[in-house]
Amino acid sequence: MSQSTVTMPDPELGRASIVFETPDGEVESLDVDNEFLVYFGDHWQVRTGEDDDGNDVVRRVPRERVYHVERSVEEFRDRLDSLLDETKSRIGQTKSRIGLD
Repeated sequence: MSQSTVTMPDPELGRASIVFETPDGEVESLDVDNEFLVYFGDHWQVRTGEDDDGNDVVRRVPRERVYHVERSVEEFRDRLDSLLDETKSRIGQTKSRIGLD
């Protein structure tokens, strides 16, 4: 029996929507789970699906083309806090493992 590699987003993380102008000048809106919308390097990045090989497909939208983004901040903040705590823990474990304490 094979195990599924699909990860289902936590429904408690809420939803996010981004409204932006496409290269054709049309206005488009995408609704995704909060964890699939991030701002990085002057672009909003939105996971829009997967390709045939199971890799994430990400659309990068320049900030100048974005009209607005809406998301559930409290739930998203809780997730970020959790990720930050996990990252700090992993850094501490790595430091201990390589003797940098």
